[in-house]
Amino acid sequence: MPTIPETQGVTRCESPAPLMEPRTTSRDEMWRSSPTSLKLAKKSDIIYTDVVIIGNGPSGITLSYLLSGHWPYYNGGSLSDKYLQMRLQEDQQKSLVEQDLEYLSNNLEGRSNNPVAVLFDVLTHPDADVGIEETSLLEWKHHPERAIEHVVLGKSGIGGAWQMMDLVQMQTLSLGNWMELPDLSFNEWLLSYKNRQKNSEDGDSNLSVSERACMLDVRNYYVAYVKEMQLTQYFHVGSTVTSVERVLDVCHPVDADSGEQDPCTREHHGKFKWEVRGYEHLVSDGDHIETREFCYRAPNVVMATGTFDKPNHMGVPGENFPYILHSLREVERMYELGKLSSKSDPLVIIGAGLSAADAILYTQQHHLPVVHVFRCDIEDPDLIVRKLPPVLYPEYHEVYNMMRDGATPDTQDTYQRYSRHSVTEFKADGKVLIRSSESLFDTIIEASFALVLVGYRPDLSYLPQDGQTFGVRQEGPIDSKHNPVAIDQLTFECQHEPGLYAMGPLVGDNFVRFLRGGALAITSHLWWKRQPKNDEYNDG
Repeated sequence: MPTIPETQGVTRCESPAPLMEPRTTSRDEMWRSSPTSLKLAKKSDIIYTDVVIIGNGPSGITLSYLLSGHWPYYNGGSLSDKYLQMRLQEDQQKSLVEQDLEYLSNNLEGRSNNPVAVLFDVLTHPDADVGIEETSLLEWKHHPERAIEHVVLGKSGIGGAWQMMDLVQMQTLSLGNWMELPDLSFNEWLLSYKNRQKNSEDGDSNLSVSERACMLDVRNYYVAYVKEMQLTQYFHVGSTVTSVERVLDVCHPVDADSGEQDPCTREHHGKFKWEVRGYEHLVSDGDHIETREFCYRAPNVVMATGTFDKPNHMGVPGENFPYILHSLREVERMYELGKLSSKSDPLVIIGAGLSAADAILYTQQHHLPVVHVFRCDIEDPDLIVRKLPPVLYPEYHEVYNMMRDGATPDTQDTYQRYSRHSVTEFKADGKVLIRSSESLFDTIIEASFALVLVGYRPDLSYLPQDGQTFGVRQEGPIDSKHNPVAIDQLTFECQHEPGLYAMGPLVGDNFVRFLRGGALAITSHLWWKRQPKNDEYNDG
């Protein structure tokens, strides 16, 4: 079993408790219909804690920092929004965690639909959207006595999806300082990190810090953040969550032979908690990997898994053939194996987003022939590479020019585009059939591989029906743009599911600068529930 800190607020129950049938509402029928809803915890101990965070990317890291007792305070600095400044000055001695976030975030405007996210961003990056770079108006104080016990579970290493980003030497879309987490400047850390590299045997002598960050540097920053902020004890990497269910937590141990419950030695009726099950990979004895199951019970669970777990599919015939790829990393792999070269049949890239643009940049760098297929018109106002400022994003502007003008003398052998075309079928022999929106006939392309980049979706397989009923529309899969998880925007608690929270891209906050506000909202709500006057929310 994974080990967690032996601190107050964590209880290990050696005897398994039966999982009782949840409350009887329409949504509860889903919880009960899960095949694991009556499974007893026989293979592993049940570990009790206050909060289980699913996901160890920027969202989970930020929330862990606040839950460990690090609280933000307004430092009294000047704001362009004088009404907000007046509200903040009323209780300046109190942390934002203790204040009325609805009052503070009222009428704020920003590039997030969640008002607390806008509030946190305004205080961290004042006037950032008008091109002004000001210092943060928050100071952080550590209150260890206010820490809330928690664990952070992540499939990959610390950083979540940043551990799996394609082309780590590429730059982020956001500015470098917008990628930072609370109380540790990204730019200052990066300069220090590069200085250490320079002084090492394989160091890099380039000490400049560009406005946009290198993806590899961001990944290293998130790993270093957890270590420098002393959060390592809370993180369990290599942990895959397989189910999250609401159970009646009773303290009657079950006799393994008779199946009868022994007399209760604690509270008679028990209370509802969330049970989080899964397995983790543990490395021991050198390279030996051991897999163990885990089972946590907590009154609160936070979904912070991001939305880049699974690639979207187009639903056309032949999409499962082996030559169909769904990530740039797979293209890199094919190139390294010699299966893609300047002499191969073209790589067909399908999509018009940033992932497709990154793939085009990669193929141009390695002189790989490409046929680019996308459905939209090149003048579509929603085309992302068209909207980005050329001065800040010259490489994406170059891709836009290629999409608009087609092959140039420099790219005539490596790039061909078909705008307003869709794939109709993939053939087993590598032929890709595409059709114009204005035609009834297919065009046939002989491809070495086809790279389908039409978006991603989160992996919520640990929820009933993959979490489809948790969206704003309560139908169809969760999507950060069109169907985010429905939450209370002031607490980030899921609607109709007390104690279950969501943050980050799952609720539409796709940029790091905004997801931090979700951590503030959740911490504030959890702290409020722990106060004596709110006993009806407390879990014994």
